[in-house]
Amino acid sequence: MSIYPRFKFTRGLHGFGLISHYHRLRSLASSHLPTSISPSRILPFRNISTTKTSPRVHILGLGSIGTFVAHALAETPERPLVTLLLHRASLGEAYMRNGKEIVLETREGQSITYTGYDLEVLHDTKWYTMDPASYAPGTLHTQQYSRYPIDEFISNLIVCVKSTQTVAALRPLIPRLSRTSTVVFLQNGAGMIEDANTHLWPDPSLRPTYITGVISHGVTLNGPFNITHTGVAATSIGPVPREEDVTSDPHASRPSSASPSYLLDTLPLAPILNCQTYAWPAILQLQLEKLATNAFSNPLCALADATTAYLFDIPEACRALMQEISSVILALPELQGIPGAKERFSAKTLEETVMGIVDRNRATTTSMVWDLRRGRETEVRYINGYWARRGREVGLRTPLNEELVRKVEERCRAVRKVGDRRYSTS
Repeated sequence: MSIYPRFKFTRGLHGFGLISHYHRLRSLASSHLPTSISPSRILPFRNISTTKTSPRVHILGLGSIGTFVAHALAETPERPLVTLLLHRASLGEAYMRNGKEIVLETREGQSITYTGYDLEVLHDTKWYTMDPASYAPGTLHTQQYSRYPIDEFISNLIVCVKSTQTVAALRPLIPRLSRTSTVVFLQNGAGMIEDANTHLWPDPSLRPTYITGVISHGVTLNGPFNITHTGVAATSIGPVPREEDVTSDPHASRPSSASPSYLLDTLPLAPILNCQTYAWPAILQLQLEKLATNAFSNPLCALADATTAYLFDIPEACRALMQEISSVILALPELQGIPGAKERFSAKTLEETVMGIVDRNRATTTSMVWDLRRGRETEVRYINGYWARRGREVGLRTPLNEELVRKVEERCRAVRKVGDRRYSTS
């Protein structure tokens, strides 16, 4: 039984334009419609000029963390409009089969359910709206989609895809993002912003305002749009200085050219997130602590096929790994001159911090465990690989991190081979 109100919104898509425009669209050729979509009626695209009732937040990546954030936004005092960006139509169908709801199970067995989300589905690099209100059981392939691609400007985007997929997932959204957009990176690992700058926004003057996030909650994905909150912890977010700001002040606390972000104000209002906003470089230090935790918990749990409780059986592994990571952190140029950094990132303090986070998430099955079980690409190169790369930059060896990268990737290839043999003989 839910401990929160079970919201049942009947709204569908918002602001579909003028009626005359609707009839004009109907007269055009139907070749623009994706072949996999058979709508029962035509829906003109949503126009942002008609959606002024509440700010809109788009969420990219509906794994455990993306689903958790979407659920959390429904608990804010003034709930924003939330659009779930789906990279395949089957996820839209799964949302319908799930009762058009996002369900969160607590550790105490309580179920908290929210609905009222908008959907956009990617097809051939274009986005199409999907109307949840039109769905009825037995009509999975007759949902109502917009005939023409959505071109609505995105003001607020939260990225929760796997770190390895960041560039590919963002690329279809480039025409809808600009310097005035705000993009929150709420992912495992590090180096994704650098990838986005290199491959998507090489011109610094065109880049959106970036916010980086660190989430320490334990969340398990039971199935599409269904999660269990296995470990209650905290979320931290903070602005990333623009390149021109870093040039003038390497310890800039906020992008000087950006206006205050709606997301910096709104995410801390979601009770379940337990979110706080930090200035730069405080958020950088939190990110490094979380990355050190992931470098220990993700690969070792994945190789042992275990929950994080297993980590308490191998304290010597944590101690050795934190000594290596501590040496790299203390040599990073971006931390030089920051008060308290040497004490905070000493090997002893870092080990205590990491084990404290692990202790709050004993029942969590990390995403790398699930990836390795299925032979899917893991995020190990953005976690342990990040420490190995930064070690090379500062002239330090990182044999433990390099070995973990190698072992995880070898295991992943082995699992794939087994799967391929099973498939070929079936």
